[in-house]
Amino acid sequence: MTDDIHEVALRMVARRSLSAREVKERLAKRGFSAPAVAAEVRRLERAGLLDDAALAAALVATEVRRGRGRRGVAATLRRRRLGPQAVEEALATVSEEEERTALAVAVAAATRRSPGWWRLPEGRRKVVRYLLARGFGARLVREAVAAAREGGADDAANVEPGVTEDLS
Repeated sequence: MTDDIHEVALRMVARRSLSAREVKERLAKRGFSAPAVAAEVRRLERAGLLDDAALAAALVATEVRRGRGRRGVAATLRRRRLGPQAVEEALATVSEEEERTALAVAVAAATRRSPGWWRLPEGRRKVVRYLLARGFGARLVREAVAAAREGGADDAANVEPGVTEDLS
């Protein structure tokens, strides 16, 4: 091993914000012993270079701004190897208003990508699938699609009256 574990770890965290678990896994993959890895992670945490709570908060803010729902944000946090407690605490900071704003961003993106989406059941299903994939709950998605269909869709007045809504 030609590289010192501290130098390797510093290069890792200098390139990208990482969770403690990501650093542990990467250092172990490089062949460093488990005790050395654990000691280095503690050293980086004490120095303030590894902070799972701060990373989780930053990721939450970014994902919500990008139009991701609570479930989508949680999936991102888990993918980044953050622990359940950090995920739970970070998600608790997302207000309902912030989630609705993120939903509005996602609805705008979905409806821009599918002009005339409200006319056919397949178009509506496509928008619903997109929103669900972004991590929004079914209730919020139904409400948002209904609101967009009533008020936001250009030419929505041409929808035939009495046509039942199929959001599945």
